[in-house]
Amino acid sequence: MTTTLFKNTTIRKKMMILFLIATILPIAASIAISYHQTKSSITKEAISKNNRLLALGGTNIINYMNNINQKSLAVYNSMNVPRSLYYILEHNMENEVFPNQISDVIQNRNLLKDHLYNIYQSVQEFYKIRLYVAGQNTSYLLWNDDIKVGKHQNGSIAMASKTYIEPTHLSHNYGLSIKSPVKEEQVFTLHRPIFLAPSDVQLAELTIDVKTSVLNDLNRQLYDAGHENFYLVDADGGVLISSDEAQIGKRLVSEWFHTVRNASTTKGHFDWDGNAFSGMIFYQQVKTNYMNWYLIKQTPNSHLYATANETALINTWVGAAFLAIAVIALLLISYRFTKPLLALIGYVNKIDSGNLNVQIDIQSNDEIGLLAKRFRSMMQTINNLILKEYRLELANKTIQLKALQAQVNPHFLYNALQSVGTVALQHGNMKVYQLVTSLGKMMRYQMDMADVGVELSRELDYVQAYLDLQKERFDSSLDIILMIDERTRSIRLPKMILQPLVENFFKHGFLPSEQPAKLVIASSLGDDGALTIVVSDNGKGISAARMAELNRLLMQDHEVEHDEEEGLAIGLRNILFRLRLYFKQDAALSIQHLHPHGFSVTLHIPHVLEDPSL
Repeated sequence: MTTTLFKNTTIRKKMMILFLIATILPIAASIAISYHQTKSSITKEAISKNNRLLALGGTNIINYMNNINQKSLAVYNSMNVPRSLYYILEHNMENEVFPNQISDVIQNRNLLKDHLYNIYQSVQEFYKIRLYVAGQNTSYLLWNDDIKVGKHQNGSIAMASKTYIEPTHLSHNYGLSIKSPVKEEQVFTLHRPIFLAPSDVQLAELTIDVKTSVLNDLNRQLYDAGHENFYLVDADGGVLISSDEAQIGKRLVSEWFHTVRNASTTKGHFDWDGNAFSGMIFYQQVKTNYMNWYLIKQTPNSHLYATANETALINTWVGAAFLAIAVIALLLISYRFTKPLLALIGYVNKIDSGNLNVQIDIQSNDEIGLLAKRFRSMMQTINNLILKEYRLELANKTIQLKALQAQVNPHFLYNALQSVGTVALQHGNMKVYQLVTSLGKMMRYQMDMADVGVELSRELDYVQAYLDLQKERFDSSLDIILMIDERTRSIRLPKMILQPLVENFFKHGFLPSEQPAKLVIASSLGDDGALTIVVSDNGKGISAARMAELNRLLMQDHEVEHDEEEGLAIGLRNILFRLRLYFKQDAALSIQHLHPHGFSVTLHIPHVLEDPSL
């Protein structure tokens, strides 16, 4: 019956119905897509922002805690000075510390108070300092500029075997009978064992109570009070600080905390939907050798997506207003049926101009929509192939480098070289020992597969070992000159960069003659922070035609055939490729023919001191 009624409807009504459907659906889809995209954008921004904030918070906490830890190490200052704190502890505060004084123990105690007071004054947030001396079974508690002393029952005090942080708790007097005139503070505590150097015998334990005020100040900027929950907890769930004051000093037992603690990464985020909380949880591990903490931030969905919900509501009202206008305008825009086709033509024109990242946004299901989907799929395939080709090339270069380093069984050869060097040393043949040592240095350097980037000084040590072997081969026929700017020695650069340049001299440029062959390696640091490395020689050099061919091959982006004639070009291209992987496209390699004969290679890396990745 509905079909018959629709057939009997006038063309205008049919057009109105069709156009209303065609109008309502896009508006509803636009609102839904806008809401989804807004949520997606907010989520990405929240993840990025919170990762940065928590990373910053973690850095601030580590710096603050390292300062506290450093102050606790003051007990080891001036270890051999009779009036030092360590010396007093080492001698168990006996009379032999000050053998010429009558009231030794009392004066030692006053001196002990001075040492503890210096530590107490070094950080404003220090609340109490307690020193437990194992030999006396006695605690010395410094608080409010006064020191209290109390003896313990044998076996009642168990000292920490290593430095650790006790989570937030109410400060106490460590078993000493002291009337506290004021309410105790919430503190976290650093426990540091003091050992008799160099042994594992414990002389004492230094305990420092620290107010949590600075930790609160450092982390207050990391969350939105009143809307988000924040925790700083240790690995056992002990809460040091929290946006919920009732949680401070307690232990977290929530399932979401187990998810954080068992995560395979040191930072990240995940969605959580539980009875007590529904939203996104961000975390950052803050770990040193004396603490293992977690920064945790809970952002509920109601707060995270408040903007998205408001935007969706506004879009709904705007959509309803435009829908009313569209009913009047629908009869006037029928000619726009061709708009999808025109849009597709526009996308094709952009693709034809070389823009392969065009987003083809045509959602219709007709022939034009099908064509658009084919175009979208085709462009995605092309982009994936380009990306895959780049990754394959990068992987191939990495494999080539590792294959070069692993051509010989390095562990066996290095051990064998050690044995040969030992025999040479036992027989007094220092020359053989030195040569074997140089070769061993090269093997050790090549065996270290962990570091892809090294300091220039390590690369120079490796090259020097290689040149020592070549020097023995050519004796007085080889003169090596190093002109290294000391400021450049600590700069990091890709491993195995200089040795191929030096080896090229012996493979392609060494010219036997009466005059010694000269090889010069120089480095300098410009005022603009640019690193320049030059490797030059007075060898036979190359012809002008060969120089032009090398420059042409260095300019090419595609791979060249690897044969004997192109060996030098392959090595130079690989060096340039690896430099640009580290320092982007700013890195450059240039070659030069020296007069009357010789060859020079210059590596130029601008702004090397400003690169944070090295």
